Parts: sequence; C-alpha cells; structure tokens
Amino acid sequence: MKPVSRHEISDDQLRRELRSLGATAGHDEQAARRVYSHLFESPSSSTDGRRALFGRRDILRVGGLSVATAAVISACGEHVRGELGRVGDVPTTVTLPTAVVTNVTLLRTASSLEHSVINVYSQVIGNSDLLDPKLDDIAKRFMDDHAGHAAFFEQLTTDAGGTAWTCGNPKIDDTIINPIIKRITKGADATPTSKAVDPSDDPRRDILNFAHGLESLAGATYQAFVAMFSEPKLRADAMKVGAREARHAALLALTINPVRPEGLVNFVDAVNAEPASPPTTVEATTSTQQNLGNQAASGTGSPTPIPSDAPPQTEIPTITAIPSQFGSLAAIQLVVGRGDENGTRLKLNLETPSLNSFVFEYMKPTC
Repeated sequence: MKPVSRHEISDDQLRRELRSLGATAGHDEQAARRVYSHLFESPSSSTDGRRALFGRRDILRVGGLSVATAAVISACGEHVRGELGRVGDVPTTVTLPTAVVTNVTLLRTASSLEHSVINVYSQVIGNSDLLDPKLDDIAKRFMDDHAGHAAFFEQLTTDAGGTAWTCGNPKIDDTIINPIIKRITKGADATPTSKAVDPSDDPRRDILNFAHGLESLAGATYQAFVAMFSEPKLRADAMKVGAREARHAALLALTINPVRPEGLVNFVDAVNAEPASPPTTVEATTSTQQNLGNQAASGTGSPTPIPSDAPPQTEIPTITAIPSQFGSLAAIQLVVGRGDENGTRLKLNLETPSLNSFVFEYMKPTC
C-alpha cells in the first residue's frame, strides 16, 4: 500500500469533510440571514450592528466566508448614527493667496512700520518711568515726523492703485515691539524651566536704546526698498524718508551716549571696517561709557542696584551716532531688560522687513 504524503489528503478524508460541510450548511444560512437582517433592516446604531454580527450564538454558527462578507459590509456601512459612508473626491486644501512683492506691497509695509514706531512713542511720552520728561518734546517731534511719513506712504499707496495700510506691522508688533515693551515694563513670567524675571533695572535706558533701534531699522528698511521699487520716483521718496530716520537715530545716539568722542563713533570698528568686508553690528565695549550715557539721558544716578550674589548680566552694546559702516543692512542688535537667573538679558536682532513681514495686498487691517 502506497503511503499517503502529509501534503496529500485521502479520498475517505475528503468525503468526511464534504459530509461535515453539508451538515452545517443549513445552520450557516440561517445565522447569516439573521446577521444581514440586523445590518440592513434595523435602524440601530453601528455599535448594535456589530453586536448582532458578533453575538455569542451567531458567531459560532456563521461560516468563515459569511463572517468575512458581513465584516466588509459592516465596515462599508454606517459609521456614525445618521451618517452613511460614501465614495467621492476629498475636498481640496485651501491655499494661501499668491504673495507678490509689488510697489503697493512695499508702500503698505512702509506705512505699517511707521505706525508701529508711532505706537511705541505714544506709550512712553508723558510716562516719566519710561522716558525722562526733558525728552518728551524730542519724542513728540519724532512721533509727528513718523505720522507725516505714514500719511505720505499711504497717499503713495492710493496713487499706485492700492489700499492704504493704516495699522502697525503685524509681524513686527508680535515678534519685536510687544515682547520688548513687556520685558521692559513687566519682566518675564516664570516657566517650568526658568524663574520669573523682574521688570528692567533701568527702563529709561532700555526705551532710548529701543527707540534708537527702531529709527535705525526704519532707515535701513527704506534703503533696502530702493533696490526693490520699480519706479525711480518711489526710490527717491524712500531715500528722502530714510535720510530723516537716520538723523533721528543719530540724535538719539548722542542723547544716549554724549561722551566725546566715543559717543560719535566706535573707533575700534571704524579702524577695522573695510568696504569689502561683510556688514557688522556695533560690538559692546565697556559698560562705563554706557552708564555715563544712561545717567546723562535719564537725569538720574546709577541704575537699580543688582544684588552682589547675582551673576554678571549680558553686556549692552554701546550706542554711537556714526555706526561702523554707513548704509549697513545688517541686523541691529538690541539688548534690553533685567537679566534672568543666569544674567541673560533679552537679546533681539532687528532686521529689515522681508517676505514674512511684508504687508501684501491681500491682507486686511485689524486695527
């Protein structure tokens, strides 16, 4: 007798399997009918439908093919009560409007920057904690100049066929102006990894340095826009306003650091500066000159004393009327506020507006 391979099945075994399937066919059919009835005729939820499909009694009676078929039907059927599954196209993702840098975009950005600077001056004028009252008239003159510049750029925007922007710059306000004002006047809140930071140890010093940084930023912005405007007249307009912003910055620098000749120019940077070298920011030297300038500008003595056991605080760069290189478009380093538990003050780089801070034509004012 030929042995049966373990990969083969005998005729007797095959007949027994067929008889077994025939004996249970009737039970399988009855169980499947009950399942389909629950799935298609009952208004119950999808949870009830699955319970009907996999009940304790029916799960033992429905054959493998019936279970697979019912599972597919259940998956393709009701997902949530009252919501049927369907086939179709997925809705397209909403895309941002096309951001094109036009003359109107640049003009709207220019007026937005002017309004942001106006907002800073309006918060400090008349507040003796932030600005020496002797400097209120200078600040008012600067604010009036900026109001005139804003109106000028708004009119140019209208003349170019655009909608004038009469609010501050959203990006600059959120990432530069608001954080700096908060750090000076309120300090910083505690976080899970750091302690709270008190308000500035010398608010008047920080406000003047901040104003100088904003005036320098405005001058650099309009210089950068010269190469971006497509009309020669707009280039001339930008330079005219930019020159006045640079004069504002120079006068503030002499107010902050009146020491001569160090307040006029940083000689170390001036000697090392070369026209072909990359633009550099003014480096911090000693704190003696800065403190002298602070005292002269604020009319007070030394800043709020710092506990003797506190770590050294981040150096504040010395402000000079003539930067290391005229016409530099490099970032303007600004250091303000009281140092944290490690002595680190808030340090930000003021950079001329770019794609993420332009006020494009599709943007709507929120003020």
